Amino acid sequence: MRTSVAFSPARDRRAVERIATSLRGKTFPGPVDCLIADFTKHGARLRFAGPPPPENRFVMVVWSSGVAFEVETRWRHGAEIGVRFLSSRDLRRPAPDYLADAQAAWRKRRPRLRRKALVANAAILRPVRRRAARATPPPAH
Repeated sequence: MRTSVAFSPARDRRAVERIATSLRGKTFPGPVDCLIADFTKHGARLRFAGPPPPENRFVMVVWSSGVAFEVETRWRHGAEIGVRFLSSRDLRRPAPDYLADAQAAWRKRRPRLRRKALVANAAILRPVRRRAARATPPPAH
């Protein structure tokens, strides 16, 4: 008796294990917000609230870390796309001109405060100094 395995389009054919995430990302030009649904060392699956970018090659930035990936679209399904990483760059360091918009947007993502401003900010709690315990001998019985 011969059994056959039906081809399933959802079958995972990746050479590398994927890691589920819920990282926030942005694609450029745009910027367009996305959710990085899963990640491998070779690519990622991106989810969009609206239509995904129509370009086949674009820049995707992992917003929490500032790592920018030049990506190529491998597949599209509704508001999700699969991308392959072509190159990566840390936006904390000098970047080439094609990453200038992404780098500027990432650097403006939150205000930077110098240490003096942080210490003066009432929302920052100063460490509470506790008195050292007195070294007293145990009571004699």
